[in-house]
Amino acid sequence: MGILKVKMLGGFSMTYGTIPISLNRTGSAKSVRLLQMLLLSGENGIAKNELMDSLYGWSGENDSSDRNRNLNNLIYRLKKQLVAAGMPQDEYVVIRDGRCYWSSRLELELDAEQFCNRIRQAQRAEGEEQIRLYQQANGCYFGELLPGNATDMWFHNRSVSYKELYLESIRVLEKEYRKKNDYKDRLALYQRAAALYPFENWQTEMIQCYLEMYRYEDALEVYNETMELYARELGSPPTDEMQRCFEQIELKDRNHNHSIRSAKEWRTVDKVFMGREADIAKAIFGQDSRQGAYYCTYPGFIDYCRMIVRRTERYEFKAILMFLTLTQYEGKTAYGEHVLGQQMEILKRAIRSSLRSGDAFTRYGNRHYILMLTHIRKEDCSGVFSRIEAAFNRAPESRGELWYYVSMTQDLEQGIMD
Repeated sequence: MGILKVKMLGGFSMTYGTIPISLNRTGSAKSVRLLQMLLLSGENGIAKNELMDSLYGWSGENDSSDRNRNLNNLIYRLKKQLVAAGMPQDEYVVIRDGRCYWSSRLELELDAEQFCNRIRQAQRAEGEEQIRLYQQANGCYFGELLPGNATDMWFHNRSVSYKELYLESIRVLEKEYRKKNDYKDRLALYQRAAALYPFENWQTEMIQCYLEMYRYEDALEVYNETMELYARELGSPPTDEMQRCFEQIELKDRNHNHSIRSAKEWRTVDKVFMGREADIAKAIFGQDSRQGAYYCTYPGFIDYCRMIVRRTERYEFKAILMFLTLTQYEGKTAYGEHVLGQQMEILKRAIRSSLRSGDAFTRYGNRHYILMLTHIRKEDCSGVFSRIEAAFNRAPESRGELWYYVSMTQDLEQGIMD
């Protein structure tokens, strides 16, 4: 008999030997949920009433016989669907004393069970063996338990418990890596967590780790990428904690063990800093730094706009914000996120090529860009939009339509004060 491999962390898939098993074409959504609940319940099984409540809901005692009959029929269909999908004839589901159990001669490899078992083993172990088991557990966690079932409380509660075990592995490993000054493994730990949970501030830990390693460019890259992610997906900047990463970082010596105190140590750090002049100049005046409008992250754009507004108080010139939106429809059908991302990149290139090098813009949310235009009249903005629209439409792959509106910065400021 072959091995039935089932993955539930980060998604759902089944493989029997080398054969992918899919119930999507041969079974209903209830069949899949029934199978998942049976597999997750393991040798303890699951009460029929619990299955019926989750699969069919509860509306009093009058429909108990109907729900019981429906469940029995669903179990019968599931067995047939598994065989039709490529699995051998087997019992698969048994009912004893009001409980349902997964029952098969096949060897079962369930990733959620393997992850949980490694955590439990690590909790009982000590020393290097404990760290090794936590590392194994951390490496086999690939995300939320069955994210497609997130709205179902039966699965949600279990997903939360698995996530807590994953966070436990991070806490233990992080403590060990800090104790050994193991920056490489500690950084990899944060990178993996940030990939699985991009909006839970793991990037802050990555930045802190890079700063302790004096890898400032890498820290800045993570910072900017996170700003882009938050602006693109959430339409807002990251947490204040990430902003403070750069403001409150403490200078440390080469061993990262204590704060720099002596004048000699400070001079050493100053020398290293001054030696980075070429790197800083390259970042400011490097290739493409002055070609077209300046694109920056949302927080950088806000800082730029604040500077422009301050300049208008000393020098008389007009500053205008243009809000540009790409429709997410092709005809009457909304296109998917992947296509939308491609179209926003095309629009980004169109904006950059259509504005002056002294103008700046940023992305805001999934479908919007904000432009800061200076030394221009409000009535001339229609011409700016026409140039952007023409550049966008010239791209062979462009799809969708654009619309815009503009506001004088003075009007926006007055609106806030009122």
